[in-house]
Amino acid sequence: MKILVPYDGSDASQNALDFAYKMAKRDSSVEVTIISVACTDFVYFSRDFMTNPIAIMESCREFLRSHLEKAEERFSNAGIPVNTILEAGDAAEIIINTVKNQGIDHIVMGRRGLSALRGFLLGSISSKVLANVKVPVTLLSR
Repeated sequence: MKILVPYDGSDASQNALDFAYKMAKRDSSVEVTIISVACTDFVYFSRDFMTNPIAIMESCREFLRSHLEKAEERFSNAGIPVNTILEAGDAAEIIINTVKNQGIDHIVMGRRGLSALRGFLLGSISSKVLANVKVPVTLLSR
């Protein structure tokens, strides 16, 4: 069984990662894919309104890359087959496409991640994923 875990370093996504880890420890047929998506559709604010969007995006990608590496190491050290994906773009769309393209059987994800304001304004990532995939989704909160 292939499990996808969207991971952004938030408490909710860490709970999802822990849940998937426990599933994989109980069932040796489980393969875990951990995906992190750097969102590109945010507004840049700073004290002087001179924020560099490229620097912000690179900082975001580096933050996610660091968390992905730690998560991958944890699963690998336990002998759990794991893949990681780091993308940039619309998180929900990338998750949905990954489910379709990677043959994912189950999604384990946090109900509310680091983009709480964006989720409030535009509809949550988990809601959009739920509405557009045909695989079971386990939603976990903080």
